[in-house]
Amino acid sequence: MPDTIVHALALDPNAGLRDADQTQWANLEVLLKEAAPGDLAAAVRTFVSAGSSAVVGVFDEDRLWASLVVSVDNSGKPASASTIPGPVREAGEDMTKAANEAVKWVQAHHGPCSLGFFVDKIHAEALLAASDKATAVRTASASGGLVLSPVPPALAIALA
Repeated sequence: MPDTIVHALALDPNAGLRDADQTQWANLEVLLKEAAPGDLAAAVRTFVSAGSSAVVGVFDEDRLWASLVVSVDNSGKPASASTIPGPVREAGEDMTKAANEAVKWVQAHHGPCSLGFFVDKIHAEALLAASDKATAVRTASASGGLVLSPVPPALAIALA
C-alpha cells in the first residue's frame, strides 16, 4: 500500500487494501501529497462511527477522479481502504447521482456507511490546504461543489 495514504489515514501497514482502482488510487496519492500529516486520520476518528465506513469522492469535470472508502473496525481504527469500482464510478452524470450510487455500493459491500463526502477537485485541493477546514467545507457547499450524504451528527454540528 502506498506510503502517502498509509500515513494520511494512520493505517496499520498490515491493514487491508481492497480492490483499489489504480488510476483513482494514483490520483488520491497526488491529492494527498501536500496534505497535513494526520488530517485525514483525525477526520476518520472524528466523523466515522466504529463498525462503519466512509466514502469520499473527488470529481473533476463531472467524472469521479479519485475515491476512497475507509472501513473502520469496532474499536474505531481504520481497518481497510479501497476505491469505488468501475460501474459506480461511471455513474457520474452529476455529482449527486454518483454520490447516491457510491453510498449504495458501500452499504452493499462494506456495511453501514456513516459518511459520504463528495467534492469537486478544486474544492478538495482548497480543503486540504485550508487551516480552517469548516470554512472550506462551507465554501464548497455554497458554490455547489459538495454533496454530503450521509452526514454524521458530529460533522453536522461542526459545520453549524
